[in-house]
Amino acid sequence: MTVAVIGTGVEASHPDLRGRVVRSKDVNATHDEGSAPVQGTHAAGVIAGTGRNYGGDGLVGLAPEARILPFRVYRDNTALTAATARAIMDAARQGAGVIDVTVGFRRPSDDLRTAVKFAADRDALVVAGAGDTGGKGNAVTYPAAYPEVLSVTAVDKKGTVWPDSHRGKDVDLAAPGVDILTTARSHDYWTGTGTGFAAAWVAGSAALLRSDHPKWTVEQVTRSLTETATERGKADWNARYGWGTVAPAAALSRRAAPSGSDAAAPANAQAAGIGVRHASDTGPILVVLAVAATTLVLAVAAWFLIRRSVTASDDE
Repeated sequence: MTVAVIGTGVEASHPDLRGRVVRSKDVNATHDEGSAPVQGTHAAGVIAGTGRNYGGDGLVGLAPEARILPFRVYRDNTALTAATARAIMDAARQGAGVIDVTVGFRRPSDDLRTAVKFAADRDALVVAGAGDTGGKGNAVTYPAAYPEVLSVTAVDKKGTVWPDSHRGKDVDLAAPGVDILTTARSHDYWTGTGTGFAAAWVAGSAALLRSDHPKWTVEQVTRSLTETATERGKADWNARYGWGTVAPAAALSRRAAPSGSDAAAPANAQAAGIGVRHASDTGPILVVLAVAATTLVLAVAAWFLIRRSVTASDDE
């Protein structure tokens, strides 16, 4: 499975990433020496670290056999919206099944919106951090806020949401994003915190699922991840955790493809007009339907029996 990592680029020579990184390009000549491959290398380690460093004692990612397709979208140490949009589209064209966007923007963009839709039409799952704005006004971050994007918030080792995580109706999932050890530039390692780390965790989980079920659509992969997530709180969905904390093993243990609107969909899907109902809500509905069907059958049978009895009486 090819996972595109869009941001600062990836240090392909890192021992734990060597052989996993597919050659890519700087989008629209945006490369500059000032923007080192920091964020991209962090994300790549979480997704596809092989553990080969130090004689096999390095860092292992969630999907160590995945291929990383990196895109650098910076100029003068600033991420460019247009370049990010082009990278998303290029990643989808090059067959990436999962696209992890490590950069975010405070303002919506027609270019980004079009790129995300393009990727969705190409059956590429776009994942992004919900934003590190929870302690600074809780501003919405793009492309995470778009309906087609799986928006991820960060939780710590105890499963508690990181205070600086964005919260709101656009949050779909939570994932580990506090004190995450991963690969860094100069063949080093780094411990970092943020929704970007959490998004990489979900991207790696999605890569595993897409590899295990190559015929599943983006919607089916998304529903499987949201339906098997570990719920927090009384409601199935809430603005802090989304549908819950991603659980890769639980998602992989599910063999049947999810289908229909009676399964969890991203919270973002509500904005797109897609029906959302958690899997646990389908039980009562099925029971009601079954009871109604049984009642109808019994009523029809009783009607035939009464009619037969009346006919017999008339014959006598």
